Amino acid sequence: MSAQALERVGSVTKNCTEESIRFLHIFPEYNRGGAELRVTRTINAMGPGGGHAILSLNGRTGAASLLDPSCDVRVYKGPPKKGRVRFPVDLWRYIRDLNPSVILTYNWGATDAVLAAKFARFRPVVHNECGLSADVDGKGWRRRLMRRVLLPGCHQVVVTSHTLFDMSIEHYGVPKEKITFIKTGVDTERFSPRENHTLRNQILASNLDRVVFGYVGTLRPSKNLPMLFQAFAKAKPPNSQLAIFGDGPERERLGQLAVELGIADSVYFHGYIDKPEDAFAAIDVNVTTSRSEAASNSLLEAMATGLPVISTDIADNARMLCEKNREFVYSHENLEGYASGLHAMASDSFLRSELGRLNRSRVCKEYPIDRMYREYAELWQSVEASF
Repeated sequence: MSAQALERVGSVTKNCTEESIRFLHIFPEYNRGGAELRVTRTINAMGPGGGHAILSLNGRTGAASLLDPSCDVRVYKGPPKKGRVRFPVDLWRYIRDLNPSVILTYNWGATDAVLAAKFARFRPVVHNECGLSADVDGKGWRRRLMRRVLLPGCHQVVVTSHTLFDMSIEHYGVPKEKITFIKTGVDTERFSPRENHTLRNQILASNLDRVVFGYVGTLRPSKNLPMLFQAFAKAKPPNSQLAIFGDGPERERLGQLAVELGIADSVYFHGYIDKPEDAFAAIDVNVTTSRSEAASNSLLEAMATGLPVISTDIADNARMLCEKNREFVYSHENLEGYASGLHAMASDSFLRSELGRLNRSRVCKEYPIDRMYREYAELWQSVEASF
């Protein structure tokens, strides 16, 4: 397939040779996930003339609408998959026609692109490991093996947590000097303490004095939401409501579970919410029971909003929270402990306020968004300059 025949999403097809691509970002899908939003916002922050293009391997491009039009980012759909062996070869030809200066790949779903670039041997590859969801579905050993084969040969491997930094060395065999750790950043103006009375009234109906525990994220198995429902049913936190913001394959199962546990009247399902800051502004406590996070964007956004958090002890969650809030981090096996945390938070408004204030202070100090933008831009530009 020639460069002239490549499909450009949301714009007129353009010959790639008219303007060179400096940075080609390759995602398994370009929807509104954490890594996709982080890269999109960084590109926007860099401004016009960055020379960025995005390749969505499965053709989904839901995040494209968030790109600043002045940055003139080209978004492409990947070639059709015609077999496990043939696809990396077709992808290599596709990337060759695009002819970028630097290839940036994201998470497990883009390792075909790492393999394709390995075939080509003509461009530096910066691979980004941003999450662990793919490693909890029974295929973890295969993925670790492929990462161990492919990742040490990348120019750089970028990670967003201490957990992924250690895994890259111990499990994937990446030399320490090839790993760049960039902490996630949060827009502390967008996510700031405020109240969303309209949405809160929608959640609570006539019971406006209730404490609202809120989960914000996708409803998929790795998020382990049945544990949250079971803990809520066990705790019976006084005068409380559980609000679920998000959608996904677990939605129907969770609705049935709420009925089985006798908490259906205390659970509010909102569905997908376009602006998570609106959800955080309507709740009192952020809750998560995920089994697979690296550096949770949602947790940091909740902290920036000035919320206390109850979490499972996964990856960097405890490290990110203020020291006092770490008392409310529990293992996946500790249902009793998690339930006690729900009860304690529901019963103590002073505790909720204090933890929220400390979490907000920690995010503003340790996770500023401008620092993150700067570190990504400097890395990308330094890799380009070195070739």
